[in-house]
Formats: sequence, C-alpha cells, structure tokens
Amino acid sequence: MADEKKPKIDLKARLGKKTVAAPGGTPGAVPPPVGIPKPIGIPKPVMPGLGSAPERSAPKLDASDPYAAIEADQAPAKAEPQAIKIEMSEEVVAAQKKGRAKVVILAAAAAVVGGVLGYTIGTGSQKATVADVALEGAKSLVTEVDTANAEVEELSEVLKAAGLKLSDNKFPADEVSKLGAIRIGFDGSNLVGKGMGRFNAKTAGLLLKYASAVQAANDQKESLASILSLSKKGIEDYLEQQSKPKVRWSVFVSRHGNGPWAVMQPLPKPFLIEEKEKEVDGKKVKYAWPKEFEIVDGGKKHKLKRYTGGDATRDNKIIPVDPSTHGAVCPSSVLVSLKRELRTMQEVLRGKKGDPGKEDQPGLVQLGADVLEALKEIGQPS
Repeated sequence: MADEKKPKIDLKARLGKKTVAAPGGTPGAVPPPVGIPKPIGIPKPVMPGLGSAPERSAPKLDASDPYAAIEADQAPAKAEPQAIKIEMSEEVVAAQKKGRAKVVILAAAAAVVGGVLGYTIGTGSQKATVADVALEGAKSLVTEVDTANAEVEELSEVLKAAGLKLSDNKFPADEVSKLGAIRIGFDGSNLVGKGMGRFNAKTAGLLLKYASAVQAANDQKESLASILSLSKKGIEDYLEQQSKPKVRWSVFVSRHGNGPWAVMQPLPKPFLIEEKEKEVDGKKVKYAWPKEFEIVDGGKKHKLKRYTGGDATRDNKIIPVDPSTHGAVCPSSVLVSLKRELRTMQEVLRGKKGDPGKEDQPGLVQLGADVLEALKEIGQPS
C-alpha cells in the first residue's frame, strides 16, 4: 500500500552490532593491507641480574569507537638517539694544531674560487653587493698587512741586534727575550670574508703567498729562539773562548807497537792561556800554566805532569792543545745550528738569490710591499 509507512531503520543500532574482525580475533582492529606480512614478535629484553624487563601493557581501545584516542602514558616510547663518543690521540690533536694555518689558507683559496663563480653567475644586484664587500675587504687588508709588515721590520731589527752582539762575543739575552714576544699577526684567517672573488688573480695570489710566508717566518723565528734559549750555556762558553781562550783539551803520548801516538784527554778544569800578573804577599807573580793535572780513569785518580821537554812518552805527560784548533777538528754543533737558523731566518725575511739560471726568491719584506701596492690599486679608476 502506498499509504503504508516504511519502517525506520535504526542505523545506530545496526552499526553498533557489526564489528570488523581483525586477524587474531581482536575486535575493533583494522585489518592490515593485503600483501603485507604479519609483524614478527620481538622477544622481551633481559637485563643481566634483573630478570625480564617489565612489560608495557597494550594500549586500550574502545571497540565501539574506532576513532577513540589512547592515553598519553600508553603511547609507544620514542627511541632516544645513542650518544657517540670520539676519542683522539695526542698525536692527532698535535697534527691538527700544526696544520690549522694551512687549512685556513686552503679555505681562503676555496673562498676565492667560490667568489669568482658567484661573480660570474650572479645577478646585477648581487654583483654590486660583492663589489662593495671586496672594496671594504681590500681596505681592511691594507690595514692588516701594514701592521704585519711593521712586525716583520721589528723582527728584522731584533735579529740584526742579536747578530751584532754575537759578533762582539756577547750573548744577546735581551734579543732572545724579544724574539719570544714577537709574532707576525697574519695568516689565512685574515683572507676569509674579504670578497677576494672580486680581486684580480695577481692580488689574490700575492695574498695567499704572503700568508704562507708569514707562517714560515713565525715557525723559523720560534726555532731560532728555542736554540738561543736552550743552548745559552754552550754559546756563552764559546763566546768567552773568543775573548778569553782557555785550554780545555790535552793529549798525552804513549807507546804503541808501531810507534808513539797521542791520546786525547779532556782536562778536569780548563785554564786560561793568558792572564795578568797577580800580586801575592806584596809581590807580583807572573801567570803560569798548571804543572800537574789529576785525571780520573776507570774510577782511579792519576796525577799527570805537564810536558815541558824531553821524552814525551815517559810517564804519560800532558800536552795542552791550542783551543783555536778545536773548531777545525770538532766544530760546535750548537754554533752550527745557530748559524744555519740565522741564515735561514734572513733568507725568509730578506729573500734569497737564485741559482744561475733561476729567479731570485723575494723575502717577506719585499712581498709585503708588493701586497700593499696591489691592494691599494683595487677600486682605483683604470
């Protein structure tokens, strides 16, 4: 019948009765997509000496409400990232420290290349900005290089004064102290952020060369200061020997199967070659060399007389050795090192003449002047 009312369908009741069965018989769970395998159970962790770890209760869901939220304390805990500790040996740290200046110089060189690329592909406004940075960087570098050049000149003057004192047979104590305090304040870090990508290749190359030369000068200066400080006693003895020479070595002649020969013998106490007359008990006494020496050999003491004539092989008499001949036979290693370091230091600062057919190597003084001249030309109308 048309007038008959259609029975109402209780959708709420029908929806409440039907549930979707999940694998394993858990009502309310959403079945996994087809083709994905079931998750494999993870065994419970066991702590040594504590038994099984406490099991977390599964999150409680309202089967009648598929959109129900779980409680915050039942949410799965996020795994915390595990901290990784890296230990470096002292050798690695020392190597890093030593190579830090070179790394900075390489980084500055990379910045130059990057700046050139940016200048090539950048927009007009970007190019203008980079140009402004380069101009300001050049001005800043002029000041920094000028300050470093003044420190180079100071170092050169200190070395010159030290050389003069050594020539006068005096130990340059004041100059050694000044050497320890002087350090040329310029390295690769001064080149970073200066817009070097806008500098021409000549200027950029001079700056990199200057930074490397400053590092070499600082290293050479430290080596020289170390030799002067640690070898003070040996140097002072040598210098004293130039003004007041002493006999430190001797020989005595003994017999051998093939004939007499000389045996070298260091003296227990050096004595002066020449000395002024002394006044003893109101009388002037002329200076004379010792007549006898006490030599220790094999734990035993032997008194040997100084040779004055006759048979030198008899009773092993001591013959003094002229101290001016020591350097020809046994040069002082301290002085050899000192002279070598001074020569190298002067070459670093003042330059070195090249071998025949090769160019001269400019020193730090000339290189600093060239860098300043090149920097001051940046931004000037051509």
